[in-house]
Amino acid sequence: MYDGRRPDGSYANTQDAFNAIRCVDDPRVTDPAVAARQDAEYRRAAPFLDDGRGTGAAPLELCASWPVPNTSEPHRIDVDGVPKIVVVSTTDDPATPYQAGVDLAAELDAALITFEGTRHTAALVAGNRYLDTAVIAYLVHLTVPEPGLTC
Repeated sequence: MYDGRRPDGSYANTQDAFNAIRCVDDPRVTDPAVAARQDAEYRRAAPFLDDGRGTGAAPLELCASWPVPNTSEPHRIDVDGVPKIVVVSTTDDPATPYQAGVDLAAELDAALITFEGTRHTAALVAGNRYLDTAVIAYLVHLTVPEPGLTC
């Protein structure tokens, strides 16, 4: 399902699209020494994912040779003139660290909703009526949730 496999055995282009988007959004790592350092940091930070076969010579990843130049570098986001933004961040999200949502909300001067859970993407899919009610109120009426809302 994650890779979009269809009943006939073919696949959707979701993963290809993700790679194309990621490669034009993110800064490129083209230095093998940087890739090796990042690989070592990854293995230290997530030892349960370390198979014990790290060589210190990590290969460059796909985006290092992507044929289209990336279009942006990390930068401060300017959101002046838009309504107050709401960020939902999950405490034990397996894909996005909770702190990333906290930091994003701070950078955007946004309201933060903390979802206590272990899933990636919680709003309108986790079945939490408090979270869904707050998100729907924002989407329909631009009602900003109370500060510190935790669901």
